[in-house]
Amino acid sequence: MAALPVALVVFLVFQPSSPARAGRFLPEVDNPYCDIRTYKLRGVEEQASSMTDRLGRPVIVVNAMTLRDQPSYSRFLLAHECCHHTLGHVANAKKGLGHVGPQAFYYIAPELKRMELEADCCAARLLRERHEDDGIDAGSVAMAEFGDKPTGAHYPTGLERVDNIRRCAGLDP
Repeated sequence: MAALPVALVVFLVFQPSSPARAGRFLPEVDNPYCDIRTYKLRGVEEQASSMTDRLGRPVIVVNAMTLRDQPSYSRFLLAHECCHHTLGHVANAKKGLGHVGPQAFYYIAPELKRMELEADCCAARLLRERHEDDGIDAGSVAMAEFGDKPTGAHYPTGLERVDNIRRCAGLDP
């Protein structure tokens, strides 16, 4: 089965016309970093994503293979996605965009770099407080693989994210 973009999965799963409540039949995973319903899905492109369901409730979607194969990196991802919600990134983006149609990405693109760095920093601090340095290290290693290339469209480079993660975790001055 080909990987599906998270947006398509959300569209299919959280449709208002569905008689089932959002997420009723989706597998969930315990997320120790926030009290936000977190679903693990197979066949999605992104490793993790933060969003709201059709009722406006915060949710996190995580790639099931990443959870299974990379437990340390998964800790970083779960904390990072929780931070997107706790820092207000998801709610602010939704509030600021309203229903602008398929061009929504165009309106938030200038903010993506800042939001990613903030979520990385928040995740690094959260993991550091919990003495889960393996998650910080795994996040840094994953970002380092991108080198001086952006980690996504309008995202910081891998090296920018590594520096930010290490600084926020107190590992580098």
